[in-house]
Amino acid sequence: MKNVYSGTMNLDEWIRFFIDSIVSDDLSEELVGSFLMHLADLGALLPLDGDAWEWRTRNSEAESKNLIARVKKDIESLCDSESGFALPYFIGYKNSYKKSLQFGDEVDTSSKNSTKANVTQQRSEIFSSIKPAADLSNLQIVKKSGKQLQPFLQLEETVVSRLTGRHASKQDAQKLFHYMFGKIGIKAEPRVWEQLSRKRHR
Repeated sequence: MKNVYSGTMNLDEWIRFFIDSIVSDDLSEELVGSFLMHLADLGALLPLDGDAWEWRTRNSEAESKNLIARVKKDIESLCDSESGFALPYFIGYKNSYKKSLQFGDEVDTSSKNSTKANVTQQRSEIFSSIKPAADLSNLQIVKKSGKQLQPFLQLEETVVSRLTGRHASKQDAQKLFHYMFGKIGIKAEPRVWEQLSRKRHR
């Protein structure tokens, strides 16, 4: 039997609603809970007395399909705002444009291809710089790894601080960030091993 939802539900019911109709299939209930706390910080989900939460344009008599349409419309509207930059990473019912996670420079949303190429290049630099360190002491390896991970740590700190709010804790924000980063992460090519192989045959 199909679940029937209303504009006012407890958190567990909202989690099931979002898993059924809104978010990507690979999100766990725990991660959806963190996502809902972020939506609460954006003013889309409002806390009531007890464990009840209501959608900001509530109509408790509305059918589930009307609630789904309303939630989708509100989320898509928030996606266009600066504070809603993270939302497209979690939407599962359509492929939305995902803004860059780099906030050091202003992101030109009108030039999507240029931005995407920029982000890809920055990610490549982060990952390709992590190479095996031969004949280094443990201290040197730790220092080298620390420098290589610095761009990632700075990015994490920036994004997490933006996702942390009144309802979403730092732990919620970290879960959201790691999911988002997993969506854009790429694997470094094993170029080092190719070079070693060539040197041996020279």
